[in-house]
Amino acid sequence: MNTLFLYIVISFANVFLHITRSIFVIKSGKFIASLMNCICYTFSAVVIKFIADTDIYTAIAVQATTNFFGCYLAMLVCEKVLEKK
Repeated sequence: MNTLFLYIVISFANVFLHITRSIFVIKSGKFIASLMNCICYTFSAVVIKFIADTDIYTAIAVQATTNFFGCYLAMLVCEKVLEKK
């Protein structure tokens, strides 16, 4: 698999996880909040590895794009999921 494509997918997933973590920390109990926090910060280490191996302009473009779209999509998904409860 192309390294740039993998970096984009992992970065997008990282943003998605962090946004859902923020929402679940507020709306759930201690166990779910702790689990989401653990997953997010462990996953962030993978993203940092990709950033370190990528030139700065590509890293900026990937991070900016995936942060915008990942946040938007995560908010939509959480809105739908939490709306059903």
